[in-house]
Amino acid sequence: MEPLDAKHNGKRSSERSKKRPLKETSNPLIDGISRFLRSHAEGTSHHPVPDTAVIAALPKRYTIYKPLLLLPASVFTSPPAWAQLYASLDDTERQRLYESMASSFRPLGITHVALNAPIELTNSNTGIENRMRSPVGLVPLYGDFGPILAPAKEPDSNDFTEAFWVQTVQNGGIVQCWAPLYTMFSRGNVTEKARVLGLGNRFDGLDASSLGGQDVGEISVVDLYAGIGYFSFSYLKRGVKRVWGWELNGWSVEGLRRGCLKNGWGCKVIPLDEVGALRDVTYEAIVDELTDDDRIVLFHGDNRLAAEIMANIQPLLQREHHPWAPVRHVNLGLLPSSQPTWDSSLKLLDREYGGWTHVHENVDITEIDVKKEDIVAEYKRLGSSLSGQVLDITCDHIEKVKTYAPGVMHCVYDIHVHVDP
Repeated sequence: MEPLDAKHNGKRSSERSKKRPLKETSNPLIDGISRFLRSHAEGTSHHPVPDTAVIAALPKRYTIYKPLLLLPASVFTSPPAWAQLYASLDDTERQRLYESMASSFRPLGITHVALNAPIELTNSNTGIENRMRSPVGLVPLYGDFGPILAPAKEPDSNDFTEAFWVQTVQNGGIVQCWAPLYTMFSRGNVTEKARVLGLGNRFDGLDASSLGGQDVGEISVVDLYAGIGYFSFSYLKRGVKRVWGWELNGWSVEGLRRGCLKNGWGCKVIPLDEVGALRDVTYEAIVDELTDDDRIVLFHGDNRLAAEIMANIQPLLQREHHPWAPVRHVNLGLLPSSQPTWDSSLKLLDREYGGWTHVHENVDITEIDVKKEDIVAEYKRLGSSLSGQVLDITCDHIEKVKTYAPGVMHCVYDIHVHVDP
């Protein structure tokens, strides 16, 4: 790094830095790093105090999920002078650096620091699809993150108790919780959540006019990839009667359950076996134990039998003391493609009223409209096989959620399924 004043040697620079108080910036990350650098320079003769230009070029980006400070993967690789110094630090010095970072954020409630990395669609070590969307690249830097479990281990209640949990608040006060070592969180979905809430672009089917006279409190939603409640919580906040969800990852299931508690919604978790069928519970028991306070019924397991499970539950709920709320929306929030569940989504929509499926896809930006035609055509083909049904299928809206990769857009296609009498 360049010396503070080129006309003075390192010793005099160090002496001058002792006399001058540390100037705080408006960025606590820069403050934490620069405080460490000044302290480090005073304790070593080969690292002069950095000048203001170098400090100004230090990394500025960070994310807070209380009580976690999450740093981008590039935080220690630029600018070059900073990257070179960081590479020269030993483990003890790096821990002092992380502690200095954490101390700058302590007024904001930060107790832990970690380095982020993109979610891999395929595990680079095994070559197997990362169906759980586990954050395999997260690197804990500071604080106790709890025991590190083997990827294949199914977590139990003790694991949940000992794990480190974080939370954030989005879209009008919705709380979401997750264990960052085991569960991903995508900030970029905030616009789609807002759309469900009626705060963004067009989203039909959650008001009386587009529901054909039904009230939003009289319908239900199926979320085939519920995660920690990304979209399920927005539907509940909007006022739907209930969300029926499916989720494979046990950590996500627990995060969703904890989030429900913080938001004041009841959550019932139903375990499934390895093929996605009910395990250790009957349909009658599910229905008999269900109350109006159970706003989410979450099936922990594969969603391949979702349509069959709902077909068995519906007639039981249609008994007089358990009025049935028709499924008017099915959310398919899996990337890069949700196509394996398009057929199930059609079967899950109410046979009398129809509704909407929300198809999440990663699409080449030059083929977004072509993809729309392909999806509609495939839905029409699948719909033709449903006996006794005449379906009019259209795409009401395409929402461009966020850039997923260069030239690739995360899009949501709102597929409207009209049921002709």
